[in-house]
Amino acid sequence: MQGTDARYRRASEAGGITIIVALMLLILLTTAAVGMSRNALRDIVTVGFGRQGAMARSVADSGLEWSIHWIDLENGKVAPEGSARNLRNLKAALLLDPTLAGVAKAVRAGSLTNYAPGGTPPTDLALSSAAGTTQGYTLGLTCMGKLPIVLMSQGASTGTFRPAAGGLQQLAPDLWAVRSDAQVTQGPVTFVHARELWISTPIQ
Repeated sequence: MQGTDARYRRASEAGGITIIVALMLLILLTTAAVGMSRNALRDIVTVGFGRQGAMARSVADSGLEWSIHWIDLENGKVAPEGSARNLRNLKAALLLDPTLAGVAKAVRAGSLTNYAPGGTPPTDLALSSAAGTTQGYTLGLTCMGKLPIVLMSQGASTGTFRPAAGGLQQLAPDLWAVRSDAQVTQGPVTFVHARELWISTPIQ
């Protein structure tokens, strides 16, 4: 009987140790799973922020591409109502008043209003968006004066500058700085990105 009792005690102790080891392993595995899920969630959030940031950069680039198209003299002649025509009129007003050079003006205002980054993009400068996301850009235009005449040529067609002996400064191309401030809003978070581009246009 004593031998049987000893074997029973050893079996009970072994069973108790097995349960303790199993519980410790279960706790370790649970801790590891929670840690991995936290890392996965953090990675998902980081990727989402990166995607929205890339979208904001693309929207800012869209604003610059829009400006390059409509600041062209020939395109500006047929500019539709809205910001495209505002850009054309603003460009003409800045060229008429040299004292306004170096001051950024808001394209969306359609008048000589100083440009302040941000604000709600005009309807015609808001881009189509996925559900729950709005995106658009605001633009500022600065007349930077005439492009310096230094070892350069802007072509040989009508209205372009051709270097010549004693060429006049007023025949040099006009130089513009365009700033595009993009906004991408998804839920309560707004991502912003700014781009600036300098453009030379033939004399008008």
